[in-house]
Amino acid sequence: MNIGSILKKIIYSSGFLAIIPTIIIMFFLSPVGSKYSMSIEPGEYHNGQYRYSDLNSDSISELVYAEKGIPYFYVGVRDKDLHFYDQWNLLDSINPMISDIFFGDYDHNHKQEIYIFTHKGDSLFLNVNEMLEPHGTRMDRIFITKIGYIKGEVTSVLKPAGFFDENGDGKDELYFGISTGFKQDPRRLYFFDLVHKTLISSQFIGMISLNPQMQDVNGDKRPEIFGLMSACANYGNSVPFSDSSTWFMVFNDKLKFEFSPVEFPGYVNSLETFGYNSNSFNGYVLSHLPHGVDTTVLKPRIMIYSADGKLVRYRLYNDLGLSGSIQLLVVKSDKADKIYLLKDKFIELNDKLEIVRKVDLPFNSQIPIYKADLNGDGEEEFLLYSDIEEKLVVYSSGLQMLAETSFKTPDTIWRFSDFWSKDHEHKLFLTSGKNSYFLKLKWNNYYYIGFLAYPAVYLLFLLFIILIKRMNTLQVVQKEGLNRRLVTLQLQGIKSQLDPHFTFNTLNSIASLIYLEDRQLAYDYMNKFTQLLRGLINDAERIYRSLGEELEFVTTYLELEKLRYGEKFNYEIMIGTGVSQLEQVPKLVLHTFAENAIKHGIMSRTEGGILKIGAEMNKDYLVLSVEDNGIGREKAEGQSTSTGKGLRLTGEFYDILNQINKRPIRHYIIDLHNENGESVGTRAEVWVPVE
Repeated sequence: MNIGSILKKIIYSSGFLAIIPTIIIMFFLSPVGSKYSMSIEPGEYHNGQYRYSDLNSDSISELVYAEKGIPYFYVGVRDKDLHFYDQWNLLDSINPMISDIFFGDYDHNHKQEIYIFTHKGDSLFLNVNEMLEPHGTRMDRIFITKIGYIKGEVTSVLKPAGFFDENGDGKDELYFGISTGFKQDPRRLYFFDLVHKTLISSQFIGMISLNPQMQDVNGDKRPEIFGLMSACANYGNSVPFSDSSTWFMVFNDKLKFEFSPVEFPGYVNSLETFGYNSNSFNGYVLSHLPHGVDTTVLKPRIMIYSADGKLVRYRLYNDLGLSGSIQLLVVKSDKADKIYLLKDKFIELNDKLEIVRKVDLPFNSQIPIYKADLNGDGEEEFLLYSDIEEKLVVYSSGLQMLAETSFKTPDTIWRFSDFWSKDHEHKLFLTSGKNSYFLKLKWNNYYYIGFLAYPAVYLLFLLFIILIKRMNTLQVVQKEGLNRRLVTLQLQGIKSQLDPHFTFNTLNSIASLIYLEDRQLAYDYMNKFTQLLRGLINDAERIYRSLGEELEFVTTYLELEKLRYGEKFNYEIMIGTGVSQLEQVPKLVLHTFAENAIKHGIMSRTEGGILKIGAEMNKDYLVLSVEDNGIGREKAEGQSTSTGKGLRLTGEFYDILNQINKRPIRHYIIDLHNENGESVGTRAEVWVPVE
């Protein structure tokens, strides 16, 4: 067996044919079940500020919380079993706008300090305590600055930015920003030297980042500081960098401008800024959204700036098919950071601001997005939440949906911290309003069982193909059986047509002519008989032949019968308009009925008879007719000893053909009567479909 035959055998095998649709289905069919499962447990803590952190680096989280006692606010620490470590009383008030609990390790001794800002009226204080280290750092009531405080309400917002060793002494400085409403100052960035207890601030500016971020954007191993800005228009153009506009401004670690700020005029505009790094480019990605009624301001757009503040490229959101509130996200990656836009779907852009892909979201409402390390693998996930639909969906940083669950929180301001149990089990601790929750995202150990769907699909296709092949085989066998039956009927038809009586009578007639020495007539008779036999034998394997061939055969037969019976009968053949005689008709379709008409109809008459054969078109059917003026079927049945085998075979022949043909062959035998109801002959019609 050659290679071609082997390949052909493989390609046409059921197993190979089933692979092709299975591969196609695999592109659209995800494994049954999710890679991850997510559980949500309610926390036990309410009406306070609660965070988890590993304060002593033993890989087990401690609970740190701040509450109002009598008469002091205090910070407490408990272990994994909720046993008290210590309590730290604060002399001043805690306000969530001023400070949440946060943590750091400025001296790098692997023991975390607890940081919290307090205030007394408009005076702001920093408090630091390394509570699980007996001789650790502790600072109480370090005055920082005056803050906004109107009618007993704090109007300033403080956000920590991070830690960095600005002076190179091996100890980190604490960076933070303060933005104040309804008051000119403070609107600055700060860092506090925890060793020398000195405070450094940026210059006063009318606009300051609401959520300062620290990131080394230009690659000099020192951080730049930038973030979200919103033009609230509390102060006009009389102050530097008025908050009637938003500003693309970046500070270095000494709190000086990295480059001259870039203005985006317009009341209630917003400007998001993210650091961006790729193999060939370091800079910033900005999203500008105007929210006011002024249509003359800069249209909504996404922009890329170089690290030194030069515009590289931009693209209008309208060009991307986006409008309204759009969230910009930049995700850190080893090769090149990823740029995402969030509206009603995730849209990924490359550094040319071209759409790379779109990911549909399972929401029908506006959603906030959060970033947190939900499974403790060191990489943040996206948490998308709909308060209206009460649904939480988790995506990986690569936009793969990891989990979906029903969830409802008091508000959409969420704060996160990591919880590690003594068994090194990770959970994300979430606080919302006065409620708290433990979120756990873990690998689904049964996930790969879902891949059994693929071999199941393959087996289904394999069984389906085998079934189809079996059905085709049965159809072929059935068709071959029908063909064999047709051949058998043909042979039986031949036998029935050349019955012994006809053959003996013909030979007797020839012998009689020879005896009378009418040699020429005997020769003609013998020649026609031989022609008839030759036609039957040559066409023994054919089912159909042309109408012209059938007419030639039946004419030869009728001429023989006339030689035999003399003027006992005559015949005529009429071909209608539109009949080409090339139409294919079943073999012996005319001969069978012609022979039957002569034998049982005409020969029983005392006078000569007439046989009429016709062919005419009726739409898409060829109508063949054989009509005689014989004694009729009713009288013929009383006189004839025939079994009617020829007609039965003809009927069966047509029934089998109709199982193969698209349109059936129909045949009718019609008794003819005169006005007195007397039989005056018989008409046989065969309706043959013309392809």
